[in-house]
Amino acid sequence: MKKLILAFIFIFAAGTLSSFAQTVSVKSFGVTPRDVARDTGNPKFFDKSYNGLLNVGKEVKVFLKGSSTLSLTNPTWEFVSKPSGSNAVFTAPKVIDTSNQVVAFVPDVVGNYEIKFSDGTKSGSIFIDAGLYLGLGADASCKNCHGPLPNDNPGIYNKWLGTGHANIFTEAMNGTLSDHYGPNCISCHTTGYIPGANNDGFDDRDFVYPTGPDSLGPNTWNWLLTNSPNAMKLANIQCESCHGPGSGHVTNPYAPEREMKSLITENCAWCHDSGTHHAFPEQWRHSGDDATEFDGRGFEGGHAKGFYVTSTDRNGCSPCHSGSGYVQWVKEGRPVDAVGLPAATLYRPPATNITCAVCHDPHDATNLHQLRYSDTQLGDGTPVTFEKYGTGAQCMDCHRSRRYAKTYANDTNNQSAHYGAHHGPQADMLIGKNAPDYGIEFPSSPHAVAGGNACVDCHMAGELADPQGNINLVGGHSFNMNDAEGNDHVEACAPCHGNVGTSFKDKKYYVNGNADLNGDGIAQGLQLEIHGLMEQLSEYLPHDANGNVSITTTNADSMALTPAIMRAGYVYIWIEEDRSFGIHNPAFTFALLKTAIEDMGGVVSVDYPKDGIPQEYQLTQNYPNPFNPSTTINFTIPEQSNVKVIIYDVLGNQVEILTDDVKSPGTYSVKWNAANYSSGIYFYKLETEKFVQVRKMILMK
Repeated sequence: MKKLILAFIFIFAAGTLSSFAQTVSVKSFGVTPRDVARDTGNPKFFDKSYNGLLNVGKEVKVFLKGSSTLSLTNPTWEFVSKPSGSNAVFTAPKVIDTSNQVVAFVPDVVGNYEIKFSDGTKSGSIFIDAGLYLGLGADASCKNCHGPLPNDNPGIYNKWLGTGHANIFTEAMNGTLSDHYGPNCISCHTTGYIPGANNDGFDDRDFVYPTGPDSLGPNTWNWLLTNSPNAMKLANIQCESCHGPGSGHVTNPYAPEREMKSLITENCAWCHDSGTHHAFPEQWRHSGDDATEFDGRGFEGGHAKGFYVTSTDRNGCSPCHSGSGYVQWVKEGRPVDAVGLPAATLYRPPATNITCAVCHDPHDATNLHQLRYSDTQLGDGTPVTFEKYGTGAQCMDCHRSRRYAKTYANDTNNQSAHYGAHHGPQADMLIGKNAPDYGIEFPSSPHAVAGGNACVDCHMAGELADPQGNINLVGGHSFNMNDAEGNDHVEACAPCHGNVGTSFKDKKYYVNGNADLNGDGIAQGLQLEIHGLMEQLSEYLPHDANGNVSITTTNADSMALTPAIMRAGYVYIWIEEDRSFGIHNPAFTFALLKTAIEDMGGVVSVDYPKDGIPQEYQLTQNYPNPFNPSTTINFTIPEQSNVKVIIYDVLGNQVEILTDDVKSPGTYSVKWNAANYSSGIYFYKLETEKFVQVRKMILMK
């Protein structure tokens, strides 16, 4: 027995020590123009932008981060190899914290550099390849292989030709891109424009910015093709802008140490993160900086934080838990399982966060905003289409339940530590489908369709910056509905609901005239009422030792699982994981909780919303807006009424009446075709006996 105990202690100790073993790594460290502006050092350490690629132009300053899972004790940097004639050296390191530091160097000669970062006996290495820019006009260029020839990316050049990147400089020179275009715009609209670096990029060639009256016009581009032919080979945002210079690739396309593809955000932020007009990456960096930690209402982990990436070691998880996994899933034709949900891919690439090029395809402008959305479905077969949910269909690719709830939540054999709809099941909740089988059709609120773009209408609402020039860290590409202090993004609600106060928790939801949904005698905001109902439901469910609802046979309450408990547990966990606590779909969320509580023997005194009748008036923003020549206006009325929708011009003159008749409670759409009207600002008004609201729209021809 003593030998057995000693053996166990040894194995346990060895496992414990191995779990704390040091791992050292080195990665590229992207630097955006905003990072350069923020560096207040004298001199600046981050004095140059760097897109984080491992394939760079010669003389481009490269930043590298060395990291350790434990505190660094004696970190060192060295070149294992570098091209003949190179005098490249490292800067003094910038210490980020006890486990991370950054250095920089300039690859001064074309060729491959192997760098090693060490701490004691542990080390990591990385290859940086420096080259020269070629351009699509060169004899050997990307289009020669990535257009007509079969390879990993067949026809990708032809798809790229349809994107804005392919023509942006051409349009600028022809005077059609902007009325205030200037020389400071060129660096991001051409390829290889890197001041101070001599690598045959655009700025190293024969280009002189056109000057004089009407210098940018219909004939400028053709004039440049004749007078600056070498520079024009690198005009527009070409392949090498995002993949790095191609001189090494065309001579040895299969070099194992040459990495020319990356999904890192900095590759886009190099141009898209500066000032108040280019700030999507800055917003993305703060995705997940919200109220999740202190009250559960948030985007746990966020796209930038990447907490979810830890699950990508399982192939079936990779399509949604890894950015590269999602792109691979799309490339392999979006494989699905038996109920139409994402299935494993044949190849699982190393995991990445959900970055710009994960949702937006830089090579293909087929979809709006170059998004990768495609029609799909929920686990119960409910269709998810762009036609119905707009750009929100992109979000729903991953933010949906991984279950067919009707059968899954009825079977006690499905008990497990991860029982439930799975993380991020917002699409099912927003649409109001794929619920456990209670034998009824649940009422549903119209949030999924009210604005035309579902999730995007609220989570991306708002301006990039406030009037003081501060980048807004709610809405937009942060996707946050509250900030790190818990302040709610109530502006997202205003277009439809008007003033809802300063917090989502203030917004009451009335069911048949009653806002006290949990029956405690106090009519509070919807989210607080939903919390109260969840507490009631929790009393009927088993828990773990920490008091959390636990649908397992080993629950701390020694409660035997039944189909009713499985259904109720699914409802509880689903609403908890949805994290909006009723906001996504008030009628559906309330009805789910009421049904689950009463199925378990409890009582909820408030009845269901009558036949799914809307509970309030709504006039939503027209879509599209701006528009030409047609747009759609949606409105909702909770009671029968004579309804008018009237169009006015900017001077207040009545232009057209779109509808003027008696309508029953419900959600309606009307279209306005403005083909016979001139461009400008117009207003549309919803008018009933008890409600009037006016909204603005822009006709742009």
